[in-house]
Amino acid sequence: MKERQESLLTLAVRQLTYRRFSEIFKRSNPPKQAHEHVLTYPAQISQFAYVVDFTVSTVQIVAFLAISLALYGAGGAVAALLIAGLVFISVKLVKLVGNLWEQYVSLEGERRRWIQRLVDALPRGRAIPSWTGALGKVLSIRKSEEQLLKKRVRLQVLNGFLEQGALTTVLALVAILGAWLFPAASFGIGIILAARYLYAAVQNNIVNYRVIRLAKPMMHELDRLEKTLETTTDSQNLVSPPSKGVEVLDSASDRADALRKSATGSDAAFVPSNPEMPQTVLLAWQNSASNEEISRFTNFALDMGVKKDAIERFWVDAKTLSSGERHRAAIALVLVDEPEWLVLDDTFTALDPFTREIVAKKILELVPACTLLTSSEEYVPNLFTSDSGEQKNKGLEGGVPRAVGAVEAGSADTNETVDLPDPQPKQATFRRSVRLLFGPHVVWVLVGALLLAGSEVAFALTLAQSDELSTLLATVSAACALAAVIGSVLFFGSLYRAPIARLSSLHSRVVQRIDRFASPRTSGSVVGRIGEDFSDLQMSVPSALGAVFLVIVQTVMLIGGAVAGAPLFIIVVLAVAPLAVLAMRQGSKWILPASTATANSRGEFIGAVGAQAGMHTLPVSAGLRRAGEDAYASSEAAYVRTSVQLANAYALRTGLIQLLVLLLNISAVILVLLYGNSNSLVTSAAVIYFAVTLSSGIQSTVETLQEVGVVSLTAERIRMLEEVQSSRAVPTVRPADLKRLEDALDKKYPMVALIGSTGVGKSVILDALYRQRPEGEVAIVPDIDPFASEESGLSGVALARSVLHEGTSQLILLDETLKKLTPAAERAELESLACALEKAGKQAVVVLHSRSNLDCFKAVVNLDE
Repeated sequence: MKERQESLLTLAVRQLTYRRFSEIFKRSNPPKQAHEHVLTYPAQISQFAYVVDFTVSTVQIVAFLAISLALYGAGGAVAALLIAGLVFISVKLVKLVGNLWEQYVSLEGERRRWIQRLVDALPRGRAIPSWTGALGKVLSIRKSEEQLLKKRVRLQVLNGFLEQGALTTVLALVAILGAWLFPAASFGIGIILAARYLYAAVQNNIVNYRVIRLAKPMMHELDRLEKTLETTTDSQNLVSPPSKGVEVLDSASDRADALRKSATGSDAAFVPSNPEMPQTVLLAWQNSASNEEISRFTNFALDMGVKKDAIERFWVDAKTLSSGERHRAAIALVLVDEPEWLVLDDTFTALDPFTREIVAKKILELVPACTLLTSSEEYVPNLFTSDSGEQKNKGLEGGVPRAVGAVEAGSADTNETVDLPDPQPKQATFRRSVRLLFGPHVVWVLVGALLLAGSEVAFALTLAQSDELSTLLATVSAACALAAVIGSVLFFGSLYRAPIARLSSLHSRVVQRIDRFASPRTSGSVVGRIGEDFSDLQMSVPSALGAVFLVIVQTVMLIGGAVAGAPLFIIVVLAVAPLAVLAMRQGSKWILPASTATANSRGEFIGAVGAQAGMHTLPVSAGLRRAGEDAYASSEAAYVRTSVQLANAYALRTGLIQLLVLLLNISAVILVLLYGNSNSLVTSAAVIYFAVTLSSGIQSTVETLQEVGVVSLTAERIRMLEEVQSSRAVPTVRPADLKRLEDALDKKYPMVALIGSTGVGKSVILDALYRQRPEGEVAIVPDIDPFASEESGLSGVALARSVLHEGTSQLILLDETLKKLTPAAERAELESLACALEKAGKQAVVVLHSRSNLDCFKAVVNLDE
C-alpha cells in the first residue's frame, strides 16, 4: 500500500503542476521559458510528494536508533556516530549534484522544445534550409548535456560508494583502529545489523532529500512565472471591441499587438496568422459538437471555397491542408459559435483576390464586429474598406471558383501511417539493453559488482567468527575496505560513464532521421520517447541494469553463507526460488502491459500539453476553448487511469514479494534454532544476518528484474526509432502544370512567378519540384521560418536572404514568403532578389497572391489558365 500511495501522490502533484502551466498558457503573453519548462518541470516538481516518505523514514530512523542503542549499547552508538558522518558527506554531495542537475534540466527542456519544433514542421520541414540548423541545435544541446553528465560522473561514483560500499569500509576501518588501540574491545556482527538497518533508513531519507532539494528551485521558478503574468490596466484598454462594424489595423500597431497577446483570454473570436490546429483539439471539438454545428461548419467552409475532400482531410490531419484552406477552415470553425467580435490576424494574405472577397462577404454576414490586422492594404478586402459597409459584389454573383483537380500542399492519403509502433516485449531484452548502454564496458561493471558484494560478505563472515578484535580481523577488514573502494570506482564509474557517449551516438542517429518516422500527429509520442524516455535511459536505466548485476552477485554469496551455517537452509532456498520466479512472471504480466499503456497515454497527453502551450497559434472561440479543455481533460484522464493501473500492478507485485520475504525470515530463524550448532562453518548469528540480508536481496532481485523489463521497454522504444519508417502518401499534382513551370525554369529566367486561385495547387507543385531534384539543390522557404530564434512575421524573408547569399541551393522556392510585405516593400525585395540571383547564377520560383508586382518577372505561370 505504501508504494501505491507514493505513486499516486506523485502522480497527483505532477498533474497539478501541469494544470498550473495550463493556466499560464491561457493568460496573456505567456513567457518563452514556460514552453520549455512545461516539458520537464512537472516530473521534477512531483518529487515533492516524497515529503510524506521523508516523514515516515524519519520516524523509522528514530525507532532504529533507539533499538540499536538498547540492544547493542556501545556498538549501536558507534554505528550511529559513523552514520552521522556519512550523512553529512551525503548532504554536501546532494548540493553539488543539485547545481549540475538544475543546468541539465534546463538544457533538457530546451532540447525537448526543439525536438517538438522539428516534428511540428514536418512533413515539409526537411526542405526548409533552416532544418539543418535546427538539427544542429538539438545535437549541440545534447553535447552540452553530455559535458555536464561527464562532470557528474565523479559525484555519482562518490554517491554510489556512500550507498553501497561506505558502510562496510567505515566499519572495516573501525575494526582496524580497534584492533590497534583497543584489542580487548568487543566488535561483533551486531554492529553490522544495527548499522545496516539504521543506514538503510537514513539512505532512504537522503534520496528523498535529494529529489526534494532538486525540485525546490523549479517550484520557485514556476511561482515566479505565475507572478509575472499580471495583465496591466493599460493593456486591457487596448483590447476593447471596436465602435464600428469593421476595423482595419496596422499589424505593427500597439492595439494589434495587444489583441494578439490577449487573444486566449478575451471574449473575441480570434484567427491567428498561420493557424495551427492540433488533431487532439479538433477531435474533441468534433466529439462535443452537435450534428447541427458540424453541418454549419461544413456549409461555411464550402461557401468559402474549401473543397469537400479538404474538409474530410481536415478532420484526419489539418497539416495536409494548404495555408489558404487552413485559414478558411479556422474561420468556419469560429463562425460556428456565432461570435459578436472576430479578430483576424493577416488572414487574407493567404487568399487570392477573388476568394478574399468571398470570405469577407461570409464573415460580415455572420459577425456584427470584425477587426482585421494587416501588414498591407493590398490584402484588405474591398468590403472592409467600404464606407457604407455594403459589399462591392462585382464578380461575386457566381459564388466561389470552380474546384480544380489539384490537391493543395501536403495533402495525403488518410490511410498513411499515423502512430508510432509499440515495442515488442520479446525484443526488449536485458541483453539488448546492456549491449546498447555498456557494450564491452559491462566487464568492468561485473568486476566492480563482485568486489562490492564480496567485500560486504567477507567482512560479515569474519566478524561472525568472533566478537574479539584481532590482527586477523584487522587484516581482513583492510582487504574488504580496499575491495569496497576499488569496486565502487569500477562499478559506478563504468555504470555512469560508458552510457554517455553511447547514448549520444544513439540520440544523434535517431534525430538525424526524425523526418522518417515522425509527424505533427505523433508530436507528443516523439517528444515522450526522445525526451522523457531518453532522459530515463540516461539517468535511471543504467543504475537499474547495474543493480541487477550487484543484487544477483550479493544474493548468490548470501545464499552460500546461509547454507554453510545451516545446510537445511538450502531447502528453503529451493522452495522460495521458484516462488520468486513465479512472483516475477506474474508481476510482469501485470506491469509490462500497464507500462506500455501508460507510455502511450503519456504521448497523447504530452500532445495535448503541446496544444495548450501553443494556444497563441490556435484559432480562438468559445467552442474551441471548450474543445481544447476537453482534449486536455480527456487525455489527462486516460494518462491518470493508466498510471493508476500501473501503480496497482506494482502494489500487487510487491505484496507477493513481501509474503516470500516473510516466509524466508521465519524459516531461517526456525532452522537456526533447530539445527544450528557450533560445528557449522558459519555461526548462527551470521546465518540470521545472511537470511535477513538475503530476504531483502530476493526482494531487490525480483523488483530489479521486474524493473529491467520496464526499462528494457523504455530502451527499446528509443532504439526502434532507428528502424521505424512511417509511410506517407505523395501528394498528387497535375503533370501539365508541373511541366509549364519546368519549361519556364529551363529558359534560365532568374525569377519565375507562380500564381493562381487559392486551392489550385501551387504549394503541391513546389513540393513535386523539390522531390524531383537532387537533395541539396532545391530549398523551400515558407512565409514563416519554423526554426527562427525570434518569432516574426518576416522570418521567412530573412531566411530567403540568408539562403540566397550563403546557401548552396541553386533553386529557391519562395512559398508566399513575401506576403507580409507591402506592395512597395515587396517590389524592393523582388528587385534585390533578381540582382542577387543573377550575380549568384541561381534561380527562384516565387508564389504570389499579390498581383501588383508581376512586371518584375520575365516569366509568370498562372495555374488558373
